[in-house]
Amino acid sequence: MHYAVSLMRRRWLLRLGLLALDVLLLEAVFFAVYWWRFHTGMFENPVSFAAAELLRPSWVVTVYWVLLLAWFGLYRFDPLQSRVAVLRTSLKAAAVGILILFVLTFDPGRPLPGSRVVLVSYGIGIFVILGGDRVGLLSLLRSLRVRGIGISRTLLVGSELPARSLLRHLDLHPELGLRVRGAIEMQSSHARDLATVPIAGPPWGLRHALRSGRYDAVVFAPGDGDDLRLGRMVRLLRGSSVRSFVSADRYRVLVGEVRPTRVHGHPLVDVRPELLSPAEAVFKRITDIVLSAVILVVTSPLTALIALAIKLDSPGPVIYSQRRVGYRGRQFTLYKFRSMVMEAELRTGAVLAQEDDPRVTRVGRLLRAVRLDELPQFVNVLFGQMSLVGPRPERMEFVRQFVRDIPLYERRLNVKPGITGWSQVHLRYDSRADRIPMKLQYDFFYIENMSLPLDLKIMAMTLFVMLRGEGL
Repeated sequence: MHYAVSLMRRRWLLRLGLLALDVLLLEAVFFAVYWWRFHTGMFENPVSFAAAELLRPSWVVTVYWVLLLAWFGLYRFDPLQSRVAVLRTSLKAAAVGILILFVLTFDPGRPLPGSRVVLVSYGIGIFVILGGDRVGLLSLLRSLRVRGIGISRTLLVGSELPARSLLRHLDLHPELGLRVRGAIEMQSSHARDLATVPIAGPPWGLRHALRSGRYDAVVFAPGDGDDLRLGRMVRLLRGSSVRSFVSADRYRVLVGEVRPTRVHGHPLVDVRPELLSPAEAVFKRITDIVLSAVILVVTSPLTALIALAIKLDSPGPVIYSQRRVGYRGRQFTLYKFRSMVMEAELRTGAVLAQEDDPRVTRVGRLLRAVRLDELPQFVNVLFGQMSLVGPRPERMEFVRQFVRDIPLYERRLNVKPGITGWSQVHLRYDSRADRIPMKLQYDFFYIENMSLPLDLKIMAMTLFVMLRGEGL
């Protein structure tokens, strides 16, 4: 346990060191760009500021960048992540950050002043320092692991042949830093050495082995008959500081249940039982609260007009409520603007929404096309029952049917349902149950790639869907 705590402390120190380095470099780029803009004579209208006058704006800009980088997950620093992936994320963060500054400082009277050139150059500088310090740090840590510094004491869990093969791979690649110090055989209850690695316990002894504090990483190499056992073992790691990896050819067993990252160049997938880190979960919740509150306030005049139109178009209440299934199978009351005639399911019972549904009113058809019928769901987001982005919540009758008929369907309940989502922007309302597996694949993609940048992308795509009237 002491070693695991020490490892967590090192991770936090690494992230804090990266944060401090970013702050220094961001300040340096800010003042370098200021000097280039106002003191080189390359641009018109040079202005002189005292250094003290620039400190406050420089810190404001630096805090802006730090929050943006955290939002892009660049402080979820992983010593094993791909340097190419880090450069790609750094480029996205710098591009989005500069685009926001470009919009905030845009002057329509002077569409292309010299400051635009400076701003683009500033963005390039931001990308260089973000990508440079992270790639440099990754290269340094890789070199240290090869020398035996900063390694992870690893427990190998698997069946004999796959485990032996993976053990040879780990021995041939010391840059991973995964030094196997013990093994658990999934299909054996008697102690036998796995190659030169001592047996750490029986298959049911994983929890005890992890609690001993002797390991800070687990690598799973299951055989063909170990699917159920693998799922149970990975779930045991929830809330643990121990990192877990699984052989890439067996990852499909865990699809939709964990957050995977392929270890670049190796037959391993890094799996996180927690789909979001605590910091990411807090960021996502804050984003949900702020945006939903703003949208409810801004659209209040539109809400009044929609309510009036519904009342004039057909008899019945303005708001329609329905029980839906949310996070971990908990039921909640979902609110929508009524888009169907009263007692629409009196004769048909619960049925899936479909295109050209005769039960939909004239106003309801328009609301559905631009997805304005879902405006009241922002109240559900404020209450924490839903998120802005996530799988679409379904009714309990359908959930029971889909869980029974469609493999792994219940795993979409591992996250909060959303007003919009990856499947919602790619697929229309479900008109046939046989399309649900296709929708499930989109939901799994979102679950496995959950991040705030992806949420931003989905929200932007939702706006285009609304503008094109493709909500039906």
